[in-house]
Amino acid sequence: MASCYPRGRFGNLVPARSRPVQKKTLTSLFSDYLFRIPDYQRGYAWVKPHWLDFVQDVDGLVDEEVRGHYTGTVVVYRQDDADSTADVVDGQQRLTTSCLYLSLIARELVARGDRGYQRAVEAFLFAEGRCRLELNNDCKELFHDLLKHGRSNTTVLTPHGKRLVQALDFMTVHLHTQLQARGETAGDYLQALYNALTQKLHFTFYTIEEECEIGMTFELMNSRGKDLSVLELLKNYLMHWASRNGHKHGTAQALTATLNRSWKTIYGNLGTCTGNEDQCLRIAWTLYCSHSPKNWVGYKGFKESQYIPLRDFSLRNERETREFIVTFAEGLTEVSAEYARIVTPSAATTTPGELTWLTKIHHTGNIANFLPLLVSARKCRNDRSLAEDHYIELLRALEHYAYRVFLFDGRKSNTGTSRFNYLAYRMFHGKLDVAAVISEVYGMARYYSSDKGFKTWIGEPDNWYHYRYLLKYTLYEYELYLTEKEGKGHRAKIAWEDLKDSTLEHILPQTPAADSHWRDVWDAKNTELYLHDIGNLVLTHNNSNYRNFDFARKKGSAGSGYSYSNSDIRQERKLALFEDWTPLECEERRQTLVDWISTRWGSPYAVEAAPEAFAGDLDEDADE
Repeated sequence: MASCYPRGRFGNLVPARSRPVQKKTLTSLFSDYLFRIPDYQRGYAWVKPHWLDFVQDVDGLVDEEVRGHYTGTVVVYRQDDADSTADVVDGQQRLTTSCLYLSLIARELVARGDRGYQRAVEAFLFAEGRCRLELNNDCKELFHDLLKHGRSNTTVLTPHGKRLVQALDFMTVHLHTQLQARGETAGDYLQALYNALTQKLHFTFYTIEEECEIGMTFELMNSRGKDLSVLELLKNYLMHWASRNGHKHGTAQALTATLNRSWKTIYGNLGTCTGNEDQCLRIAWTLYCSHSPKNWVGYKGFKESQYIPLRDFSLRNERETREFIVTFAEGLTEVSAEYARIVTPSAATTTPGELTWLTKIHHTGNIANFLPLLVSARKCRNDRSLAEDHYIELLRALEHYAYRVFLFDGRKSNTGTSRFNYLAYRMFHGKLDVAAVISEVYGMARYYSSDKGFKTWIGEPDNWYHYRYLLKYTLYEYELYLTEKEGKGHRAKIAWEDLKDSTLEHILPQTPAADSHWRDVWDAKNTELYLHDIGNLVLTHNNSNYRNFDFARKKGSAGSGYSYSNSDIRQERKLALFEDWTPLECEERRQTLVDWISTRWGSPYAVEAAPEAFAGDLDEDADE
């Protein structure tokens, strides 16, 4: 099969079938074509700095009365036998933003009595009921609603959908601020804005007619420093590889189709979660290429000779490279699916036990370290090489590690990364069973947070209030424990998302009144010892309701309004069992908590604290 890139006189590849570059305005663009964002492209990605630059550029066209402004490139792919619809290869962010702003300006003009603009914008943005620019990744209907009505008729769930709504909100605030500031000239300003958007924004436009040219176009965009994510950069490089090397064996078209299909699924998966593309790709690199964090250099690492070389096939020949590309592209779709379910877990995508423990790990604030291992474990569970109960036990071990190493011992967030990645890689490739992984996780926890140090610190009163996050997590887990133990299936009455400083109550107040009962039962020594200790701290809905009242008033009685006795928080209601709150009662409660903490986060069974097999990896992470 002949290449679609004949060589020029200097050996460079030049597009064989691309139309001449043209300069177009928004009006001429939409007069000639209907545009579609392909599903394999990422969704809407612009954020506030991009929106601000855009509206300021348009304002400059109005205020400075310039004749035109170059705003970027639009590259489309269109087959000869296609209708007037073209796939946008480059320029989708700016086109999308332009349409949103134009619809907003037109609605404002219509609201001010210029009804002619309604027909004009209908013809400009729509054709026979469909948008002249159709978005991808489940945003087509949302975009239609925003252009047509200025609002969404459905709940917006995906990150790129939310960014569309946020973009319109931002531009709405900007426009109304400008209109208010311009007073009597606001109407003229609106008309000038409309003309500037439709006539003065200039785009460099060209069409490519061979699908394999897309790869070359992407690589050119990369070399010019386009603001692309590593996931986009890799896709562009792989499509460039397909266009350059695939023609030799007649595989360019099939490989391009595989890449497009995979990236469509990947972007769809990532659109359902709060994660990010770079993190997802790094996990795939860890599982398919190298588990050492030091070897991650972004998408450029994939171009090395041992992975996906473009020209130097000394370490991996073309056939092996092509097979690896297919394996990796299809594997990345699986990684993205598991990643999405881990970073944004829900009852619909996880089992009950999994949701419970994933949520706990999220609450520790340190899930990133575990992501490759979690993705690997989910993959093994899906393959039925890992039983559900063993998977849950692994999650318990990771939560234990997060509590002991990050929350209790205060280690850096990358602590253990090298070893976790190694365990993930070995498990992913079937070279390590889960029992060995679980044992190592507990051993790593003991290496960084010794049992002796753990028991010593919790054994004596200390300033838990200083370590707020540790305190909140511990008390919240205690509330979940009490609810499960005593609540007969009920849920905790306080949500993790509601926790803040005002939901932490000092039973002995920090500033008791001079004539209060507190002064009679608490001397200065015991006050200093216990005031900020966990024995004197409890979760509440709002500590301002208690202020520095005496214990009898805080305790209250059932049905008596805001009081310990009447609280729906179980650990708070347990305080009502005490007749008074003196150092004796405080010590009794702290001992109950310490016993529970020791059981909950103590080492579950004997393991070596620092097996020689991984001590080097751990020291490496500790030094980073």
